[in-house]
Amino acid sequence: MEFKEKLQLLRTGMKLSQEELADKLNISRQSITKWENGQSFPDIQNLIQLSGILKVSIDRLVKENDACMKNIFYDTRCPEHDVKTFLVKARKCTYAAGTNEVMPSQPDSHEFHYREGDYLYRDIYFGSQRFAGGERVWKKDTIVWAMNYYGQSLNDNFDIVFLKEALSQVSVSMPFRGPEIYQSGDYMYQCHVQGDFACYTGEERIYCRQEKIYVCTFHGGNIA
Repeated sequence: MEFKEKLQLLRTGMKLSQEELADKLNISRQSITKWENGQSFPDIQNLIQLSGILKVSIDRLVKENDACMKNIFYDTRCPEHDVKTFLVKARKCTYAAGTNEVMPSQPDSHEFHYREGDYLYRDIYFGSQRFAGGERVWKKDTIVWAMNYYGQSLNDNFDIVFLKEALSQVSVSMPFRGPEIYQSGDYMYQCHVQGDFACYTGEERIYCRQEKIYVCTFHGGNIA
């Protein structure tokens, strides 16, 4: 990806008009237009200022590398740590706590919404003994993260209260679904994940006296 394309993508990702960016650089809007059209290129002083405004290094800003640019855009628009922190709080305040349930937007479903600042979380699922659903996070009405899941309880010993208790232990260090392991009485919850927060798959299980009574698979990651 060329500099002109990166500049436009990063500028619009930060909700800056050409005129607003020009004001920050103390130059004319026409200069920004020429940069984004490839008619001219900023000098080193303007590159230094752009680096600070757009929160990327000069090297990453000018280097022609599409994969690099994808990471730049995601990090600039929505830092991963912020998404993790919000997601963990949203999960603890919705299904796991039995709060913030809303009228479902689709037939025969359950839906939870949680909003804080620029972020919005939605979780919708269908079914009971066998279930399927998905979680989404938006920032300023732009989706930035998503996960789908499918699971089932395997016998009558399944305890939904214990599942919610385990899911409420989700942490920023383990934000995929629930904690790596959680135990209470006869019940033990386990969560196994492959990948990182940007792209992952996983499975959670619940055992009662060493018998597997519940399983749920999931996959998700960043959207940018």
